[in-house]
Amino acid sequence: MNINDMEKKGKIFLVEKSLATLKGGITSIKGLLDLIKHYNIKRVALDSLIFFEYLYPKYNNNVMEFRRQVLMFMHKMKKAGVTFMAVSERRITDLDRLEYTMMDFVFEGFIILSRIRKGNYFERVLTVSKMRGQDHSLDVYPVIIGKGGLEVLNEQVPFSLVEQEERKTRI
Repeated sequence: MNINDMEKKGKIFLVEKSLATLKGGITSIKGLLDLIKHYNIKRVALDSLIFFEYLYPKYNNNVMEFRRQVLMFMHKMKKAGVTFMAVSERRITDLDRLEYTMMDFVFEGFIILSRIRKGNYFERVLTVSKMRGQDHSLDVYPVIIGKGGLEVLNEQVPFSLVEQEERKTRI
């Protein structure tokens, strides 16, 4: 898949915003909303959720206003019939110690891409933590990121998890 060709054909739109221009709340992304409506865009991916922190600073630790602004944006996406997906980062990536934040409950779905230590390297894994209104597997699947993109090895148990279980049973 050649992203440049897809962009030239109008199949995808890449929008980059300088961090210096990200002030002023929802009016700062009015152009993005107009673009979505004009081209009838149905799927939007945002890298990363930190974008909202620049748009809606948490003045005086006012986390509720920040959350309200994100909810308003997501409401506009839903009203326009847009599937919205965002990437977020975590300080803790250990699935057993993962702490949910208030923002995790704003989204309809929550998919975790993480790493599990396997000896002297890490194994990448994926799990669906939440998919509102949908039955889904709670299993942890190994993934490979290669030239062809992300491949989920859904028939395979992560080797690192097998090793962790073996260690627990020996103790």
